[in-house]
Amino acid sequence: MSQNLRLERSFLYHRNAFFRILELPFSALLEYIRESPLGLSLDIELFEESDLLIDLITNGEKTLSEEIVESLPLARLDDQIEMIAEYIAYNLDQYGRMNVTMEEICEKFKVDVSAVQKAMVAIKEVGPEGVLEGKVIGYGMKSSYVEPDIIVNDDMSVTVREIQLKPPRNADKIQMEIFLFLSEAVSRRKQLLLNLGQMFVRENTLFLAKKISYPQKIRMTQAASSLNVSVSTISRAVSGKYVKTSTEIFPLRIFFGRNVEKEYLLTELARILNESDRITDAEVSQRLRMQGILVSRRTVNKYRQIVKRFLKRE
Repeated sequence: MSQNLRLERSFLYHRNAFFRILELPFSALLEYIRESPLGLSLDIELFEESDLLIDLITNGEKTLSEEIVESLPLARLDDQIEMIAEYIAYNLDQYGRMNVTMEEICEKFKVDVSAVQKAMVAIKEVGPEGVLEGKVIGYGMKSSYVEPDIIVNDDMSVTVREIQLKPPRNADKIQMEIFLFLSEAVSRRKQLLLNLGQMFVRENTLFLAKKISYPQKIRMTQAASSLNVSVSTISRAVSGKYVKTSTEIFPLRIFFGRNVEKEYLLTELARILNESDRITDAEVSQRLRMQGILVSRRTVNKYRQIVKRFLKRE
């Protein structure tokens, strides 16, 4: 019994440590490894400083709403509860406080309080600590510079930033076990990011060639099934990573999930409505489809009202 407990604890420790290594972006991973008690020396593929620090002009960090909406598929909700949860998520401020009341939500979706409560429970499960309590921190701030993990070359081949660990000198048995685990975890992280990079490039040759304006999204469940890993593994691998192409830098997350990135949708809607405010939702949906943005008329209508209010203010 005691041996089984130790084995279980060891498994959980290694699993959690691997997930930590997987979800860290490149620069944070370097710091994490350098701070390890082993004092490991690193063999790192270095870029020129101008390549490492790439100014973000249009791409910011995820908002709290986007973070929650991307994670909602993990909650396995039915369609109605997921719609309610998404609505709540987009009506949170950066601290996680709701800007709508439960009564307003019940009225909007013609449901009772229990349905709204189910949606709120799901948001608490997938969201950060303090969500719905107004205690969330770390959102609403923009990042000025990023360091890419994945590089898409001109020939559409994919490379991943390289970290090679060198074993510590005069390592004892325990130190060597830790070193081997770290080496394996870093190697697995690299291979997973490489697989994901190759996957989104195959689906997005038109987007990367700038023939359409919005990337074709790959569902996380689809990616997980293809690579024989869990959805949570894909979610961690995608989180906080950036992709460098020959012309731009993108958050890796825009290629995965099932929801259109809000900033892309609002930008395109504003452009279309500037041309003609009498265009129907169905016509807008078709115009967006031609740009590679696949959204329903219901979604078009929801964000159309936001864009119209913004255009009036201008």
